[in-house]
Amino acid sequence: MSTTRERVYRLLRQRITTGEYAGGIRLVEEQIAEEVGVSRTPIREALQRLTSDGLVQRVRRGQLVVVSVDAEARAELHLLRVAFDEVAARSLSAKADRVDWAPLYALLDPLAAAMGEHGVGSPQFSLAHLDLHMAINRVAFSPTTSSFLERQAFLYPTDDYVQQSGHEPVSQHRALLDDLASGDQERALTAVRVHALRGHGNTTLTE
Repeated sequence: MSTTRERVYRLLRQRITTGEYAGGIRLVEEQIAEEVGVSRTPIREALQRLTSDGLVQRVRRGQLVVVSVDAEARAELHLLRVAFDEVAARSLSAKADRVDWAPLYALLDPLAAAMGEHGVGSPQFSLAHLDLHMAINRVAFSPTTSSFLERQAFLYPTDDYVQQSGHEPVSQHRALLDDLASGDQERALTAVRVHALRGHGNTTLTE
C-alpha cells in the first residue's frame, strides 16, 4: 500500500492535470489538509514535488499557484493512459490464473465506503479510486514498471465514472476486474477501453 504522501501527491497531481484545479488558482496547505483530512506535512511535500514537476509555480511572497494544463495536454495524457491500460490488460490476461485477485476486489470496499460517506466528488473517493487503479498496475507489471507508472501524470479522473444507469462506480469497477480476470484478452482490452473512455463522449474507440 502506498504511503500517505504518495497518495496525496497523486491526488493533487490528478486535480491539476484534469483541470479540477484550474491554472492560476492559489494552493494553500491548510485548506487542502483540512479538505483531504491529513496533516500539513504530506501536503507540503506533495506541493514541493509538484513544483519540481512544473505543475505548481512559486510566485510573489512564496505563494503557490497551479500551472495551466491545456486541453491538448490533457488529451495527450488521456491517450497515454489508454495505451498503458491496454498493455496492462494484455499482461493480466496472460497471467490471469496466477494473479491473486482477492486483494484487488477488496479495494472495492473502501471505494464504496468513500462514495457512500463522502460522495463521488470527494477527495476520499478520489484517493480510493486511485488506490484501485495503482494496485491494478502493480499486479499487471513488474515493480520497476509499476513504480514508473505511479510517477507519471496519466489521467485516472473520477469524472470518467459518471453515474450512468447500470454503471455506478463500484459495479463499474467490479465489472472491470471481472473482465481483466477472465483470461480473455479481447474481453479485457475492450473493457479497459470502454472504462477509460466512458464520459469522453467525443472520443471513439479504435483498435
